[in-house]
Amino acid sequence: MFSELVVILNGRAAYLAHEVKLFKMLCTMNGIRPFKLVFLLEDSCYNQDEIRREVEGALDSVTTKGLLDFLGSPPTVRIG
Repeated sequence: MFSELVVILNGRAAYLAHEVKLFKMLCTMNGIRPFKLVFLLEDSCYNQDEIRREVEGALDSVTTKGLLDFLGSPPTVRIG
């Protein structure tokens, strides 16, 4: 059993706003076993603050579209 599902991102993450299939799959998985969603940004040569803002902006867009309505709490963004 797990309590968190971690999605590892490396590089740019603006594409997240267009990954409808990913969020539908996560919704199905959460229906089977609820989890907290975590996006882990791997260390990279990119500016970490810039990447964090990009991911948070993409997640805001996804939230506005209702694609994260299945979650019990907002996703977490971490830098690893």
